[in-house]
Amino acid sequence: MSPLTQTTTKQKLATNKTPIILIPGTWCTAKIWGDFVPALEALGLQVLTPNLRYHGLPYDEVAKKVGNVSLTDFVDDLSALLLSLDTPPIILGHSLGGLLAQLLAARHPDKHKGVILLGTAPMAGIFAFYPETTAVFYKHYMKWKFWEKTLYAEKSKFEKYVMNNQTQEDVDATFAQLVPESGRVYYEMGFWYLDSKKASTVDTDQIQTPVLVITGTDDKIVNANVSRATAKRYANSTLCVFEGSDHMYAMGEFMPITVNAIKSWIAENHLL
Repeated sequence: MSPLTQTTTKQKLATNKTPIILIPGTWCTAKIWGDFVPALEALGLQVLTPNLRYHGLPYDEVAKKVGNVSLTDFVDDLSALLLSLDTPPIILGHSLGGLLAQLLAARHPDKHKGVILLGTAPMAGIFAFYPETTAVFYKHYMKWKFWEKTLYAEKSKFEKYVMNNQTQEDVDATFAQLVPESGRVYYEMGFWYLDSKKASTVDTDQIQTPVLVITGTDDKIVNANVSRATAKRYANSTLCVFEGSDHMYAMGEFMPITVNAIKSWIAENHLL
């Protein structure tokens, strides 16, 4: 169990509030959540912010260790946190974290209250290679044995395709926090039909709790059609499409809109 996971486990002993686990996306650490954390706490939730495996280490150490980590490895770590809780949590994931949230919820169908997906990455079977998405990752896919290689963020592409409607100040501050990512994960997601272990396959029938799916018309790195297709996989889903929002739903001018959507969804489904 990671040090951060140990910390969040201790936090739950001090409150009887409903926990919400926030799972960050590609290149991101727990620092990404910023003002989103107190905004969710104001709804009466206890916010847990684990790092994905190795992501809490210094940049160079992450680069050395993360390249061949699997989606399944990430879910194993998140499972340890989930099962340590006395109260079933809501599971929230952003981008890559959205896929991890679904994998986690499907593995433990009776251990959570609901799932929130912000600009979720696609599960196996959902088309992923939209032109703007491909523009971000194609250089990595051209590397020999890219599935074993560390995936690095490029600032120009991050600004153009991920934070395209954010302030330059926020772009600079956010990019400075990023760490390298697993190339294997991007093999498992993008080339799921070649993955014998089916790491990105979600057993959606196992998720009968409410699912809130949020996307934006200006999300360039994960096309809104991915979220639309994801919402259709669940019997009890709610889809919200934010006009003008880029990929950063928990940041900037769309953060309060995201929080309000979560607040309404929680109330409608009686999750507190």
